Amino acid sequence: MSLHLFSTPVQCTRCGTVVDDPTVDKCPTCGNLLKERRAPRRLAGVETRYGSLRTLLAVLRFLGLMVLLLGALVFFSTLGDDGGSSLNGAIVFVSSIVVAVALFALAGIFVLMMDIEENTRSSFRMQQRMLEQMEPQHTAADPLADEAAPVPPAAAH
Repeated sequence: MSLHLFSTPVQCTRCGTVVDDPTVDKCPTCGNLLKERRAPRRLAGVETRYGSLRTLLAVLRFLGLMVLLLGALVFFSTLGDDGGSSLNGAIVFVSSIVVAVALFALAGIFVLMMDIEENTRSSFRMQQRMLEQMEPQHTAADPLADEAAPVPPAAAH
C-alpha cells in the first residue's frame, strides 16, 4: 500500500474498524486487506442521495450497451451479403459506437456531478466535526469569552 502525503483514516469493509495508521495494510481486528486510503462517505456520515437518478443512469448505461450490441449484430449479419449492404452495416456499426460512447459519457457526467455534490457535503461535514472538536479548546483557554461586555444602546439623538 502506498503512503500518501495527507493520509486519511480507512474503514475496514468487513468489520468496520477505523484504521488511522497509513503504513498498515491489513485490519488489526479481522486481518482483512485494506483497499482504500480515502475517507469514504460513511466516515463523514454522509448518506447517499439521488437513488432514482442512479437507477436511471444504470438504465442509460444498459441502453448504451444494447445500442452497441445491436449495431454489432447488424454489422455481422450483413457481412455475407453483397457489397452495398455490408457498407451500410459498417456505417450502422460505427454510428452505434458513437451513440453508445455518447450515452456512456452522459451517464459519466451525471455520476461526476453527483460525486462532486457528495464530496462537497462530506467535506462540509468533516469541517464541522473539526470545528466542533476545536470549540471546547477555545472556551477552555479563554474563560472570559462567555462574559462579553454588553453593547450600549444607541443614543436617541
